Amino acid sequence: MHLWVYQLGCCAFLLVLPRCLSEEFEWTQTYQGSFYYATFPAGFLWGGGSSAYQTEGAWDKDGKGLSIWDVFTHKKGRVYLNETGDSSCESYYKFKDDIELLKELKVNQYRFSISWPRIIPTGVKDDRVNDKGIQYYNDLINTLMENKIQPIATLYHWDLPQVLQDRYGGWQNSSMINFFNDYANLCFEKFGDRVKRWITFNNPWSTAVEGYELGQHAPGLRLRGTGAYRAAHNIIKAHAKAWHTYDNRWRSRQKGMVGISITSEWGEPVDIASQKDIEAAERYLQFYLGWFANPIFNGDYPQIMKDCIGKWSTQQGLSVSRLPSFTAQEKNYIKGTSDFFGLGHFTTRYITHKVHHYNKGPSYHTDRDLAELVDPQWPDPGSEWLYSVPWGFRRILNYIKSRYGNPMIYVTENGVSEKQHCNELCDEWRIQYMKLYVNEMLKAIKDGANVKGYTWWSLLDKFEWDEGYSERFGLYYVDFQSKNKKRYPKASVQYYKRLLSSNGFPNRKEIESWKRKATEACFTTNMLLAAGRAIHTHLALSHPLVNQMEMVTEIVVPTVSTLCILLSAVFLMFLLRKH
Repeated sequence: MHLWVYQLGCCAFLLVLPRCLSEEFEWTQTYQGSFYYATFPAGFLWGGGSSAYQTEGAWDKDGKGLSIWDVFTHKKGRVYLNETGDSSCESYYKFKDDIELLKELKVNQYRFSISWPRIIPTGVKDDRVNDKGIQYYNDLINTLMENKIQPIATLYHWDLPQVLQDRYGGWQNSSMINFFNDYANLCFEKFGDRVKRWITFNNPWSTAVEGYELGQHAPGLRLRGTGAYRAAHNIIKAHAKAWHTYDNRWRSRQKGMVGISITSEWGEPVDIASQKDIEAAERYLQFYLGWFANPIFNGDYPQIMKDCIGKWSTQQGLSVSRLPSFTAQEKNYIKGTSDFFGLGHFTTRYITHKVHHYNKGPSYHTDRDLAELVDPQWPDPGSEWLYSVPWGFRRILNYIKSRYGNPMIYVTENGVSEKQHCNELCDEWRIQYMKLYVNEMLKAIKDGANVKGYTWWSLLDKFEWDEGYSERFGLYYVDFQSKNKKRYPKASVQYYKRLLSSNGFPNRKEIESWKRKATEACFTTNMLLAAGRAIHTHLALSHPLVNQMEMVTEIVVPTVSTLCILLSAVFLMFLLRKH
């Protein structure tokens, strides 16, 4: 019944497909540098990543407490289209399915985050520990171990318990240091026999600046010129205390590592002959990367930050700097509290010197005395911030090597999103980004950078913070409109699998075949997705009993997909003969 509707929907998608594929980016025209054919060191770790709030859903189920993101997203106007992570990918219920996807990719590590309010609903351990939350993460970790996939657990990926925000002001208050330590210690106790790599904080820059300076992220505070610095100060001290807790209580038994993941873009001087631009690019890196890395690896805030913020604070008539200071004892306590350097990296900016004036009051951004620029020739798949600049990846890895004593580096996040009206599974732009960025990482290893592992961000399309579901990072497309949040592999899945199986780039001929095979594989998946959507739309319009849709889909889709494959074959043969 109505089979012609499904056929029409599927074949209409085929007619649209060539137009979507024509919207390609000329990646190689703007990329300078030769490709390096070689493989990664034996034992190099490959993975995929996710975070709790972005993927789990089940925001109020099984005793979970409210997080600041639960509250933030439920306020109108905070997120694109007022979307929330209430259900997202439903990974709380579908984690075994997601681990099957990891097996398909043949990764040997998976980075996920633990939701603090899921295991301690109020954030205060003495109030209550949620056994169902503990059981969920035990089940997740055990299933990973059964499938020979190493778990990498992030303790804080932005979802602070709302009670701690309401009672204490969140990361503005130093009380968070002890509350976080109690939470971290509980995680070490419950999961540390299997988790051997811990990340305390993911991208603390974003928590501080976007959460407490700009108000774009939860908790949505605009404490310009002070809020970001106070939040960062307490986060750094909380990280150090959790590291010492692991070092003193658990390391000898569990033999694991604790680090932090710092996200930073590369800053390149606009004019490499200009001393002012060179200094501005250094300020950019120190206010971004060094803000957190310098205290943890070298013992104190970068001198550049202290000088700049101190100067502007004096001009404002303040008796002390807006940048908090560490005592001598705190410097010694914090220095050396990371067993590895976790790096998140996505893109690059050109930097030039620019003096700002405080006519609108002080802020983190004006403290830096610089301007950020982009090259209009850099490829941009529509995200408005994430440009493909592969050479910046090699430079920041070498910068970390030279600046911080060549630490062990784990790339904890690297990937590219798209914002396209055509939901295209043949994601050639992602394949090109992956190929070139991973190759630059391989060059950095050749340079001597001690990179031990790489996590592609992300495994799934998911809730993207203030962008809602409008931005997609995943290797797997998630149909958020379907009842069971069905996952579909993009072409990049096939490419990443071959990259991992070869542990690098063996030769030109083989690599060229990867892209061809990946693109071929996605055509069938595109048709399945189109057929599922056609069925979903038709049933939603025609039947009040929409909950029967999934059963109908399971029956009809195989038939429809077979017909579509045959029709597409005929269509392609017709075009070839015409040519």
